[in-house]
Amino acid sequence: MNKNICLGFAGLLLLAAFGCDSSSDDAQSAIVVDSGTDSQDDASNQVSNNAIDTIDASEDIKELEVVIRDFQAGYPDFDNFQSEAYESQTVTNDFDTWVYPGYADNEDWTSRRVIPSGYATYGCGNATTPEYGTILTNVWYGEFGLCGGTNQSTTMRGLVTDLCTDAIEGWNPDTQKDCDKFCSFHIWSKQVYVTQGMVKQNLAFPKDENGKPNLREPLIVKARDACDNKYFEQWFSDNDFNKRSDGTIALDSLDETSSGIKRDWNNGGFYPLDSVSERMEWVQVNEKFENQFGPQSMNIYCPPYQYQYAATQTDNKGESTASLCMTWLHEGGPRVPEAALNAAMKTSNGLRHFRNSGFTMMAYAPFMYKKDANKVFEFASLGDLWVFVDGVLALDLGGTHLVANGNLDLKKLAEAGFGCHAGEPLEAFCEGRVDEDGAWKDGTWHHIHIFYADRSSDGSTLYLKF
Repeated sequence: MNKNICLGFAGLLLLAAFGCDSSSDDAQSAIVVDSGTDSQDDASNQVSNNAIDTIDASEDIKELEVVIRDFQAGYPDFDNFQSEAYESQTVTNDFDTWVYPGYADNEDWTSRRVIPSGYATYGCGNATTPEYGTILTNVWYGEFGLCGGTNQSTTMRGLVTDLCTDAIEGWNPDTQKDCDKFCSFHIWSKQVYVTQGMVKQNLAFPKDENGKPNLREPLIVKARDACDNKYFEQWFSDNDFNKRSDGTIALDSLDETSSGIKRDWNNGGFYPLDSVSERMEWVQVNEKFENQFGPQSMNIYCPPYQYQYAATQTDNKGESTASLCMTWLHEGGPRVPEAALNAAMKTSNGLRHFRNSGFTMMAYAPFMYKKDANKVFEFASLGDLWVFVDGVLALDLGGTHLVANGNLDLKKLAEAGFGCHAGEPLEAFCEGRVDEDGAWKDGTWHHIHIFYADRSSDGSTLYLKF
């Protein structure tokens, strides 16, 4: 870890249990599938068969086993601001205002930003460059005012259908003014695009000396170059560019029958490596995931060039972030590890936005299929999200994008015998768990793997509902 960062954290009392040693043997050790025998008599209800070890599990998903890998500020696949770079070039035909380290002075970055060849390889799908992605039909994300019922002074961000209106057909953000849902006023909104096809359909599972796959160490495989994924093989693997922490995340109760995670712009975002005070006045390293670089960014939108709206931006409390953004840039910007800490110490609202973004997370849980429960798993993210069921890709929200959402109807997956076809990675697991039509049997166990990449410092949204 950079000595300046470590000393700075110590001076702010932000490292109560965090040292400057970059090694951690415990955190780097592999998670091993528990051995043993399931006590249930019905073979169809057992978690394992002769090809897969037994795992401890509850019928409903209450927690996730996670592997979080932290990357230092300046990692080349993160904080690329590719849509802003595209707009900058089409307006001025150059990068004269991209004066902060890691951008116009970086050959790798400028080669990715060449129009059209660089974008044809590494472009992301969004409203600026839609040709490189897939539009999500009737999915709009934006900012809304006069939210919160009796306390209608709150500004919130989210999907139009969550905060503004269900009447999304023919939505026109240029003329829309009023909302009829949780919020009363529309400020701005944009249609959501994702960059699909970045990963292959099947996970790979390493096997032990007995030929049993390790469900807790899946390998997600790159399928093609797209959306600044040049070094994708490093994102979810152990290497010299990241620090790995293993642990669990307990899920919150979202309603009477569902648990999950709901972290977004409105409540401070999803930053599992951080421990933030209740009033978001300061941040320290999360003791559960100590093998990390520590906070090195701000959770504000702060493009490293002369951004036209920089002076008018506010945070979720309605406070201006213009001075904080300018100070961060003057200290070096998003790709300089020390810059965010220095800006946090020099501004009144800096510590409240000082975060550890730039990480990836693999989350795993087994679950029991209950036919009569009519369960639908729900997902949303501000960044890459891939969901695999029984080792097969079930939801693709790849790319750096506005908040995108998707659902998995378990009954439909069951009827299709999802993950139980010839050649699929956990085919052997399905023996005895599908009926004569190839559908999942009621009460059988299945496996979900979630891969999430937080590659942008302008916020981290993750919504999981099981």
